[in-house]
Amino acid sequence: MTPGPNGNRLGSVTYANGNVGVCACGQMAINSCHRCGAMLCDTHSRLLPDAPEGVSPDALSRYEIAIRVGGPYCESCRADIGSYALAQVTNQPRAQLPEHWLDRAMALNGDQTRSDLEKLEDAALPSSLTARDVAAEFLRRIGQQPHERVPISPPSIMRTPEFVEGWSVDCRRTEYTAAGGPQARYSLPCLISTEGELLGPALEENDRHGQTWWVVPDSDIELSRLVTGVAQLLLLSAFAAPRQAPQF
Repeated sequence: MTPGPNGNRLGSVTYANGNVGVCACGQMAINSCHRCGAMLCDTHSRLLPDAPEGVSPDALSRYEIAIRVGGPYCESCRADIGSYALAQVTNQPRAQLPEHWLDRAMALNGDQTRSDLEKLEDAALPSSLTARDVAAEFLRRIGQQPHERVPISPPSIMRTPEFVEGWSVDCRRTEYTAAGGPQARYSLPCLISTEGELLGPALEENDRHGQTWWVVPDSDIELSRLVTGVAQLLLLSAFAAPRQAPQF
C-alpha cells in the first residue's frame, strides 16, 4: 500500500472514474473485497454463493443473513462467512423431545432448528409400530368430527354408492398421473376412516386412480409420512371450529 497525501495508508488505488483496478473477470473493478482484497466489478461485488442444502430453516436463515451483511465481499469470502454462521447454529444443542412417538412428531413439525434428516432420525418411531396403531392413536386424540367422505362401493343403476367418513392424510407410495393439465404425478390419496381403517383408491388403467376406495395394503403406506401427516392433522384440529351436529 502507498501512503496517502495526509500520511494514511490506502487499501486500494482509486482512479478518477471510480475504478480501483480490474476484476478477475476482466471488467473494471469498482471496489475491493474487505476480507481478501480481491478487485471486484459491480456484478461480482454483489454475487452471492448458493444456499446450502439439507440444513434446518433456522440455519438457512442465519446463513442468508450472514452472506448479505457488511462488505463488499467476493463470493468466496461470503461463502466462508456464511459457513461460519452455519457452524455456530448447527453446533447449538437441540431442544428435548417428548417420549411418546406422536408427541415427538408434533413437536418436530414446528421445529426450525433441525434439518429434515435430523427430524427423520429424531422421530425414532418404534420398530413395532404399524399403520393401524397410528390410526388408532389418531382417533383417540382427534376430538373432532370428520369433514370428508369417500365411496367404498361402486355406483349401480339400482343403488347409490356407500360412503364412509374420515380424514385425508398423505402417506401412500403409489403415484398416479392427474387427468388434464400438466402430466404431473401425485401420491394416491388415503383416508383414515372413523373405524380406524386406511382407505384409498387403486391404480387403474392409463395410470389414473379409481373412484371406489378400498383398504390400502401396509406395503403401500410410508409410515414416517403417515405419522407426520397425523401430527399435522392434530395440530390443525386445535384451530378448527367444532362441527355442529345436524338439527332435526
